[in-house]
Amino acid sequence: MFLRFRTRIAVAIAFAVPLVGLLATVRTSVGFWDTGDLQTVAWIAGIPYPTGFPLYVVAGWLWTHVIPFAAVAARLNALSAVAIAGGAAAVCAIALLCDVPAMIAVAAAWTFAFSAPVWLRASYADVHPLGFALAFAAIVCAVRWVQRGGRRDLVAAIVIAAVAIGVDNTSVLILAGGAIIALQRRLPLRTFATAAAAGLVIVVAAYALLPLRSAQVTAARLDPTLSLGLPPGRPFWDDHHPSSRKGFLALVGGTAFAPGTTLRRLGSRKSLATGAAHYAPLLNADFPLGLALAAPLGLALWARRQPLVALGLAVAGAVPALFGATYPVEADPERYAFALYAVCAIGLAFAASAAVGLFRDRSRVFAEAALALVLVAVTGNDIARSGELWAERDDPSAAVWGEEVAELTRSDAIVVAPWLYATPLAYRAYVEHAFGSRIVVCAWSDDYIASYARWSRMRQLVIVAEEPPPPVWGHQMRVLSAGFPGVYEVLP
Repeated sequence: MFLRFRTRIAVAIAFAVPLVGLLATVRTSVGFWDTGDLQTVAWIAGIPYPTGFPLYVVAGWLWTHVIPFAAVAARLNALSAVAIAGGAAAVCAIALLCDVPAMIAVAAAWTFAFSAPVWLRASYADVHPLGFALAFAAIVCAVRWVQRGGRRDLVAAIVIAAVAIGVDNTSVLILAGGAIIALQRRLPLRTFATAAAAGLVIVVAAYALLPLRSAQVTAARLDPTLSLGLPPGRPFWDDHHPSSRKGFLALVGGTAFAPGTTLRRLGSRKSLATGAAHYAPLLNADFPLGLALAAPLGLALWARRQPLVALGLAVAGAVPALFGATYPVEADPERYAFALYAVCAIGLAFAASAAVGLFRDRSRVFAEAALALVLVAVTGNDIARSGELWAERDDPSAAVWGEEVAELTRSDAIVVAPWLYATPLAYRAYVEHAFGSRIVVCAWSDDYIASYARWSRMRQLVIVAEEPPPPVWGHQMRVLSAGFPGVYEVLP
């Protein structure tokens, strides 16, 4: 009972300290790019960019509507911080299950949570922190199953894994490692089959929400772009229109970006070299003094006791990171590296624990404290490098951009803008309801050029472009703002 109490206290500390630090740097306003899309979609229960993330939208909708304070954007940003703090608790729990001393397990969890790439992505809305946290919670249960043999742990691992896939289907890249871990102990077939069936129901039900919501949005004509004669399937309300078979497969599978090709090549020499070249400098910066090399050593030492557990952890960390580094269209590979950093922290904990085991009696206590302090110093180094996070906390640039477009255009304007710049405009329109009756069309300036003549007769037509847009046949263009990006009016 006392050991169980100590374990719970250690996990709570591993969660609480990062939570305070991460929440302090959460961004307070709307963002550009994918962030702005999620901040909008979660509030309106729309359909986000691929791969759809149905349970993230459900969680985001509940989270933003239940919390009564702060801007909607800040509320959803905070969900990422909570998720990463939960991931730190999972790191600590895995280390403790593998007999790592409590001080070292907690300190290792902090090295994960405060590492620069992880901390940065805990400050704004993104799907991957929540997907990672749930996947790693499933791995905690898998390790508990291996260590203790409780069937409830096996069931919990499978059910939580299914929820993680419902949040983000790329979580399977982490969960592949969890499946390997579970095989360290012989599976009870009936329990496994029942839990797997329940998990399948959860995943199917989660992704069934996408076509159902898409059909509802279309039937109720909630997407204002439908009034312009555009077909269903535009971002924010109904991205890819998953109520159609083609749209569903394109959204959930991300087929427009050919992820299958990247997955098939993950084990190639070129992919491994690309991943190593990308992540090695980052890991050396976050785990200095050779500690980045101590992490695989720690896993190797644990492999002597439980080879499939060590292998599963290595796979859980390496596979998603390799995917992020080698996926050609991925603009932010580090959001696939949360598990890599978590596994490095666990490997460090294993290595430190093995070093402590070389000591006896009182010397062992001092060795444990000294090695925990080394890991705390790593965290201190990350905190010392976090100035940019504090500087960006109150960055208003996306909100200011929305205000500028509102000032430049009439309240009934049609604003055509590419993804990067359309997302804060959609937030202003659908979340803040501060964009009048303007309609935001997320598109490149020439995507709907055939409709511009008709649209410019209906309303003011404005184009946002980083370069001057192509001339519209039979129409003149007027520059409303020559900045970057530029804002141009199509004259009827």
